Amino acid sequence: MSSPRKTPAGKGKKATPSWWGRKRKQWHTFRQQHPFSALVVRMLLWAGLAGMLGFALLVVLVYLGVLGELPTYAELRNIRNNTASEVYSEDGLTLGRYFLENRVNASLEEISPHIINALVSTEDARFFKHSGIDIRAWIRVLVRTVILSDESGGGGSTLSQQLAKNLYPRRPYPVFSTVINKVREMFTAIRLERSYSKETLLNLYLNTVAFSENTYGVKVAAQRFFATTPQRISIAQAATLIGMLKGPTRYNPVRHPERSLQRRNIVLQQMVRYGYLKADEAERLKAKPLGLNYQKEGTNRGLATHFRENLRMELERILSDFRKPDGSPYNLYTDGLKIYTTINGRMQRYAEEAVREHLSGLQQEFDRSWKGVNAPWNNPALIKTAMKQSVRYQSLKAAGYSERDIDKIFRTAVPMRIFSWSAREETREMSPMDSIRYHLAILRAGFMAMDPQTGVILAWVGGADFQFFQYDQVKSRRQVGSTFKPIVYAAALMEGIPPCTYTENVQTTYSDYEDWSPGNSDNQYGGFYSMEGALSKSVNTVAVEMLMQAGLGPVRTLANDMGISANIPKVPSIALGTANASLREMMLVYATLANHGRRPLIHYLDRIETADGTVLQRFARPSPLAFRQVVP
Repeated sequence: MSSPRKTPAGKGKKATPSWWGRKRKQWHTFRQQHPFSALVVRMLLWAGLAGMLGFALLVVLVYLGVLGELPTYAELRNIRNNTASEVYSEDGLTLGRYFLENRVNASLEEISPHIINALVSTEDARFFKHSGIDIRAWIRVLVRTVILSDESGGGGSTLSQQLAKNLYPRRPYPVFSTVINKVREMFTAIRLERSYSKETLLNLYLNTVAFSENTYGVKVAAQRFFATTPQRISIAQAATLIGMLKGPTRYNPVRHPERSLQRRNIVLQQMVRYGYLKADEAERLKAKPLGLNYQKEGTNRGLATHFRENLRMELERILSDFRKPDGSPYNLYTDGLKIYTTINGRMQRYAEEAVREHLSGLQQEFDRSWKGVNAPWNNPALIKTAMKQSVRYQSLKAAGYSERDIDKIFRTAVPMRIFSWSAREETREMSPMDSIRYHLAILRAGFMAMDPQTGVILAWVGGADFQFFQYDQVKSRRQVGSTFKPIVYAAALMEGIPPCTYTENVQTTYSDYEDWSPGNSDNQYGGFYSMEGALSKSVNTVAVEMLMQAGLGPVRTLANDMGISANIPKVPSIALGTANASLREMMLVYATLANHGRRPLIHYLDRIETADGTVLQRFARPSPLAFRQVVP
């Protein structure tokens, strides 16, 4: 039986070409048939390869810190926001804040799950699954947001990347600035994820994110837009705040309510999509209005604004003596200090309302009485002086404008904000010169309340509106008028004049003082008055006579001892209040009388704490035993 015949090598069935071989053959054929197209394809392939290599090189350069140092793990573990310092009343109200960025940190326990659920479902649905970078999110952005124009598709940056951007603002680069910053944020996000738990990252994010109007962090935003706390916030309110993150100005609910409402409803729908909210509940919430309770805040607004400004200057002086553990000085505007005062929040609010209500009515009477009369604030010299003291004038002068050009600008009507008793402020078409005349005619007043037995300040109102009138009427010195008379009678008693002595109500000329002849405001004379009667009726002639009997020296000395620190003129007209004193000084005078002749020591600052609650300095309330007995 013959053996099978072997097939010679290379003979018979041909070997199947490999995939690479087939592609090479196809490319060879395509290049012969379409040489120009083949050249374009080759150029694109080389460009793509060069781009990939360039991007890889850029990533390496960023990682090595050649394009700017990346934050180290040690720096990331010691993250510290600029945090506003808060001023508290003695009954626990927040009077206001000192800040560069209006931010007050909230712990995770202070933040409602509604906020976290709205945030995750809208900004980073896979937050708990990725490690800082989410490739799937990039693909989603490309397909849904870019190609399909679906606004609910979300962004490509994870919350960790957004946090990195909030903590370390982007830098300008000559080329590829956006790409370089994105890569830096990716590396920073990965390091953040390795340094903190997911919960802590959420907390950091919600305390750093901007909500427009120089508002940072969810705690301040909840207070500003809804007058609530992040712990008590509702689902719809949380959705409104989180909706703002896509564009804080564009979706500001105060300026653009309809746009904000639409964005809020998109957030609610996202919460349904990811299982944080039931569909029927979302539909019910979508039908609701925004329900804003806007609390505009700033250094010029809030309670006790003039008091806070007075306190600010004192705090800066106090803090200059203290150092943080790292040796750096404390900063009132960034270190989140807690300042506790003696101001009673409810009394302060009532005091401010009382001042405004009283002055508003008095202003109407004042305007009627001056109607048709050439008022002093229309004096050209006064107007010119006020003009040159204005910020507008000084800015124009510094910019090189001539006096003639400045005068023309000040006489040209433009839209401007002015003070209004009815609406706090309003916009009118008015020239700067007319604005000066208008505001010069606005009545001003101060108010102060103090416990005379302890010296504790309970309310401090320096004026009707700090935004327009920052001059503090509590500290400003003015002629005090008849409020000075109790000092005269107290001095008379101390000089041994019996209180039941009757003094004739007669107009007298004092030749030793340029023939000065004081009169009564009602021009009524005759009869005799005891001290009690003359003081209760505020009879000028008797007050001056009492001063002359007691002596100018004793009256001036007693006035200084009771609290008036300014120099008091050596003239009898001081009996009628021609001496200048501040409301604060007169408060001491009257507190001394109410405190049985013992002059109290003013106290309004109890303690200063650091952000973590450590007492930096405590200010003991003065003991009544330390009060000086100035009237026996």
